[in-house]
Amino acid sequence: MQDLFEKMKEYLNMDTEISFDEFDGYYKKVTAFLNDSWETLNEEDTMHMLFILDNLKSNGEDRSKRKTKEAKKYAKMAQRTEIWANALIGRLREAGFTDEEIGKRYEAIYEAV
Repeated sequence: MQDLFEKMKEYLNMDTEISFDEFDGYYKKVTAFLNDSWETLNEEDTMHMLFILDNLKSNGEDRSKRKTKEAKKYAKMAQRTEIWANALIGRLREAGFTDEEIGKRYEAIYEAV
């Protein structure tokens, strides 16, 4: 989990855009991790994963609007990351967190990165 978070921070601090292949590879690592471990994430890791998913979603949506051969693939990745993010938010709500608390914790991560 920490490796995925560190890689996202690295991507966000780059001056250039990663290729489709690298984006797709990272997306697949994230979804494979979630398929195996999403129910066992602790609170901090869940928040970090929400940060990762939000960035994947927004970048996927942005890239899907371009006239490229991968546009539809980016759109599907954005849709799937939103589904995962909603599942994690649901878990946090079940654990007693309000949307405001989730938002504040997310903003703290965003500010730290």
